[in-house]
Amino acid sequence: MSQEINNPHDKLIKQVLGEPENAASFLAANLPAELVTHLDLDTLAVVQTSFIDAQFTQSEADLLFSVTVANRPGYVYLLIEHQSSPDGWMMLRLLSYMVRVWKRFQRETPGCERLPPIIPLVVFHGSRGWQGPVTFADLVDVPHQCFLPYTPAFHCKLFDLSPHGMEELTGNAMVRILSDLFIAYGLPERENLGKLEKAFTTLNELLQAPGFAQYLEIVFRYALQIGDIPKEQLGRMVIETIKKHDVEDFLMTTYEQLKQEGRMEGRMEGRMEGRSEGASRVLLRLLGKRYPEGADRLLPLLQELTPEQQDTLSEKILDAVSFEEIHAWLTSIRGN
Repeated sequence: MSQEINNPHDKLIKQVLGEPENAASFLAANLPAELVTHLDLDTLAVVQTSFIDAQFTQSEADLLFSVTVANRPGYVYLLIEHQSSPDGWMMLRLLSYMVRVWKRFQRETPGCERLPPIIPLVVFHGSRGWQGPVTFADLVDVPHQCFLPYTPAFHCKLFDLSPHGMEELTGNAMVRILSDLFIAYGLPERENLGKLEKAFTTLNELLQAPGFAQYLEIVFRYALQIGDIPKEQLGRMVIETIKKHDVEDFLMTTYEQLKQEGRMEGRMEGRMEGRSEGASRVLLRLLGKRYPEGADRLLPLLQELTPEQQDTLSEKILDAVSFEEIHAWLTSIRGN
C-alpha cells in the first residue's frame, strides 16, 4: 500500500460527508437512536474550519458540523484517524479540539452564558485494530474513587474501520461506499480488491442520481491512490461492475485529467512557495499587534510553516494567553 495517503483520505471524507445529505444519513444510521431523536438533521451544515494540531495533519482529518439540538445550537465533531496504529493519547487531543470548538463559539456568540453540546465521533481506519481508550477518564491515573468528580469523564463514539475492527458504517449508498473504501485500505491485495469491487457495485444504486459522474470519479480516484492495483486492472473491474454504457469513456477522460494534473504539479509548487511567504508576513503583522515587543524574532520560524500550520497558527494567535505560548508551539512543530 502507498504511504502517501493523507490527502486521498482527507479529500474522500470531505467530499462524501461534506454533503449534508450524506452526513445526515451517516449520523442517523450510526448514532444511538435516542440521541438522533434530539438532532434536527435538516439543519445540519458543515463548518469550514479545522482544529487539528499541525504535527498531526499527516495522520488526521476532521469535520465540524453545526446542528440544532433540542432547539438549541449544537455541534458534531468528527475526527478521522488514518495512521497505521492507534495513538493512546487520542482522547487528550480530542478534548483539546473540542475546547477549540467551544472557544470559537464563545468568540462568535458574544454574551452567551452556556456552551453548546458537542458529539465527538472518531473514525479509525489504520492497518491495525483500535486498542486505545475511548473514555477520557481511562487516561488519568486516579488513586481513589474520591478523585473521580474532579476528572473529565466524557467518551467518544468510535468506528473502527481497520481490517481487524469488523465494523462497517450503515446509511445511504455513499456512506456504505465510504466504509468499504476505508476498510479496503490496509487489507491484503486479494481482500482489498473484493472491498473495492463491492464499493463500485454499490455505486450502481446511484446510476440515476444527478451527481453520479462526480461520485464515480471520487471513488475511482481514491481506489487508484490507496493501493498498488494496476490502473488497467482497476479499469476492467469498473467496466465490468458499473452498469453504464459510457463508463469506458469516463475512465479515459479521468486518466487524461490525472496526467494533466501531474504536469501542473511543478508549476503549482512554485506558486505556493510565493503564497506561503506572503502568508508569513501577514501572520507576523498579526503577532506584532498582540505582542509588539517580540514578534520580529519569530519570522524565521514563520517562514518554515506549511500552509496547514499557518492556518493553525492564525487560530492560536487569537486563543493564546502569552507570547511564550506562541513561541513554544512554533518551536515544538519545527521540522514536522
